[in-house]
Amino acid sequence: MAIVGGGYTGLSAALELARAGKHVQLFDRQALGQAASSRNGGMASGSIRLGRKDLIKRFGQERAQAILREGKAAREDLWRFLREENIECDFSLSGVFSGAMTADEAEELRRQADFLQQNLGVEAYPVERADVRKFIGTDLYIEGFVRKDVGGLQPAKLLAAMIALVNSSNAVIHENTAVLGSVNEAGGVRVQTERGDVFASKLLVCTDGYTDGFDPWLRRRLVPVRSRIIATEALDKEMMDLLMPPRMMYGDMRKLSYYYRPSHDGSRILFGGRDGTTEGDPAAPTNVGGAV
Repeated sequence: MAIVGGGYTGLSAALELARAGKHVQLFDRQALGQAASSRNGGMASGSIRLGRKDLIKRFGQERAQAILREGKAAREDLWRFLREENIECDFSLSGVFSGAMTADEAEELRRQADFLQQNLGVEAYPVERADVRKFIGTDLYIEGFVRKDVGGLQPAKLLAAMIALVNSSNAVIHENTAVLGSVNEAGGVRVQTERGDVFASKLLVCTDGYTDGFDPWLRRRLVPVRSRIIATEALDKEMMDLLMPPRMMYGDMRKLSYYYRPSHDGSRILFGGRDGTTEGDPAAPTNVGGAV
């Protein structure tokens, strides 16, 4: 078996297959997890990008529920994996608060809470205006919503633990080895890499936003979106108690995705969101004097 991509997906696949007795080789053109797997906000939500309302409108009630159940199953599987493998990655099942800025958003969050409780058995409830500050220190949101089956973790620690598990299996890892293409042949597939060819019975492509021309079919179906995360300087406990009293994960209903959360030790706020740039030097917005 050959796997392309050394993030969470590729490492998970390599671990499962190696433990099942398969001979596995994993390739990544960068260091393992150098993309989003080690550089994200650590909000383990398993969420679906479309909300309940849009899912039902597009797919109907039955399929929408099935999609959302899959997200729930993904969360539960991650919690199981962390527990069974004794992975230390600062995991906390803190829950998430989502803020509403308009009456329509507030109504949708109330409906979402009812839907999650009745159809998925998820503990969720709306937050009235008078109670918003019990969750977050701002008057920006007129109401809110809490669901308890979402947690936070340290993504680089999770990645390191997964790499250690794969290294302890019989899988072979090839970092900094670009896959150039693949050709189907009798009995399998020939994988062409910059260091030579490998013949495999099956090929799993586990890449995402950094997918290049080695897989034209997948590349045409991906639209990479830049995202960034920053952290505040250390804040005292009194300030954190004011800003984030329950130390939950946080987000809101805006179309451009923003998220924020306390660090595991509760001393900093991590803030992430979509990047306004689509081309050029990806480091420019974070450099002093760079583009905004």
